[in-house]
Amino acid sequence: MAWRNGPHGYGLVTWGLHWMTVLVLATQLVVGYTMDTDDGVARVDCDPAGEDRSGGDTSDAEEDRLDRVEERCEARQEQLEDAAEGRPAPLHMALGVLLLVLALARVVWRRLTPLPPWDPRLGPTGRRLLHASEVALLTTLFALPVTGLLLVAGPDDDLVPVHVAAHVAFYLALSGHLAVVLGWRLLPRMLTRPLTRRTGR
Repeated sequence: MAWRNGPHGYGLVTWGLHWMTVLVLATQLVVGYTMDTDDGVARVDCDPAGEDRSGGDTSDAEEDRLDRVEERCEARQEQLEDAAEGRPAPLHMALGVLLLVLALARVVWRRLTPLPPWDPRLGPTGRRLLHASEVALLTTLFALPVTGLLLVAGPDDDLVPVHVAAHVAFYLALSGHLAVVLGWRLLPRMLTRPLTRRTGR
């Protein structure tokens, strides 16, 4: 098995980095869109023991004490929920860092290994479209995790529109990439023959 790209097509490292990126990115999107930012904050019943006897069965002093206990509990619960609001799940952050590492590894590896020949089915238009979509996808692989991590580290939500724009750009680039891959029937070779003739740049 060839580890590097060559006349035979993509090498094992390039193929592995590509599909690892797909897997991590898909997992990241699922986690990101389904995570509950309040997850981990236990729901506490702040009604103190004995409150059910208030309203005639307890003294005014006892009712005041029960009210103070309930208010302290509710204030603490509110603080915990405020602290958790907007806080991403640790898995979401870890996947973002991993995605950034994979994007860097792909750039470095591309510098270290030659590109195989184009798939013969791709004409000049297909080559230009595939190259442009891959550059756009690689750019968004940096933009998505970087804007997400800056959003977490920042004091406010000013970067939310930028992070959303990175998502939109990613989906546009992905749509273009899939249109070329599926339109030129390149997917079977990408799935089953990673070390044969290349499917594109």
